[in-house]
Amino acid sequence: MRGSEVVQNGDELTVRLQMLAHPLRVYVRSGRLPPTNGGASSGARGVLAAVAAETHILIGQLHEKDWQQHASDTDGPASVERVEEALEPLSAENAAAMMGRLASRDLVWPQFTFMERTEADTVAGQVVELLGPDALWWSNGDEHSWSAVSACTFDGLVAGTDGHRFAVLVQVGED
Repeated sequence: MRGSEVVQNGDELTVRLQMLAHPLRVYVRSGRLPPTNGGASSGARGVLAAVAAETHILIGQLHEKDWQQHASDTDGPASVERVEEALEPLSAENAAAMMGRLASRDLVWPQFTFMERTEADTVAGQVVELLGPDALWWSNGDEHSWSAVSACTFDGLVAGTDGHRFAVLVQVGED
């Protein structure tokens, strides 16, 4: 996992999302959502639970592989239920902006950049477009406050789905 986890190799969503990853800081995961319990009757709540579960997988992987020895919380990352509780709805426009910000600069040390902000914004916009206008988006916070989901002091995430495919981007860090 070189800063990212790819579920389905080769599809455009995965390729674009992968472009936003950065080793040891920005991690991504995408793929197909598993069917939600209750089918169509589970609605948005079932989709949110499925996205939270996929997000939790990514957070667990980054913790185990790269951050376990550095994380401030020795109990490890949040449970899947806690991840679900932390996810707040986000507009597609705000999702693209937040993905661009998280992919371009360090949460802990903002003077350090991973990629040019304009490039990150362009690619993040493409990710949002690929999931389409009816996609649902969530985040665990904004620039000023967030609900922690990793065991690290700092984390920011954006997750979205069109009900069939999902995309998750997480940045973590310690000071």
